[in-house]
Amino acid sequence: MNAFLQDKAHKKRFFQKGLIAIISLIVIFGIFVMRFALSGSRDEMMNGAPGSDDAYRVAKQFIRPTIKNKNIAFPESGYQCAEKPDSVFVVKSYAEAKGQPGSNSITSFEITLKFVGGNVGDKRNWRMLRMNEN
Repeated sequence: MNAFLQDKAHKKRFFQKGLIAIISLIVIFGIFVMRFALSGSRDEMMNGAPGSDDAYRVAKQFIRPTIKNKNIAFPESGYQCAEKPDSVFVVKSYAEAKGQPGSNSITSFEITLKFVGGNVGDKRNWRMLRMNEN
């Protein structure tokens, strides 16, 4: 009978230790999930889906390196943007390269961008699908 009680007490301690280990793992996992969920800045969390203005802002970042002249001006309201399914945007506009007085050149462009997620203002979160310049 004594061996039975010792075995029962041993099983009870084993169960208690196992229960404490499981609860500890659940708490650690919960902390990990909370830190991951709150890891982004408030601006990133509030951004949501990109809009036409966001796509145009990023399109300018893709176009700027393709133009030889570094003094470039983009119109603030003279652009067209169409949103397609799956966060694909087609932006049409122009860039004016300002050189010496009277030697301005205008480059028209059409660029197709896909938003892949993340901060909408970050160029790394966009993929260029196609670009045409005239």
